[in-house]
Amino acid sequence: MITLGSEGALHGSRSGERLRVPAVQVKAVDTTAAGDTFVGALAVARSEGRAMADALGFASAAAALSVQREGASTSMPARQEIEEFLAS
Repeated sequence: MITLGSEGALHGSRSGERLRVPAVQVKAVDTTAAGDTFVGALAVARSEGRAMADALGFASAAAALSVQREGASTSMPARQEIEEFLAS
């Protein structure tokens, strides 16, 4: 998988499947923890058995929320925030 920052993420599987998920467009304040937030959210979603496309969307939403806040660990959103963001 390759994270592309404001361009989203690209995932390729051994079977040749390729997924591209666009980034959620938001006004970024601080991108310090964006990658860590993305990877952590992706790991959570995959560990719950979500399909890769869904997990990438979840991770993208989490990263979009984090860049709208200053700081590193303090910018990482809670699950409920991510779910509400995805629902809106």
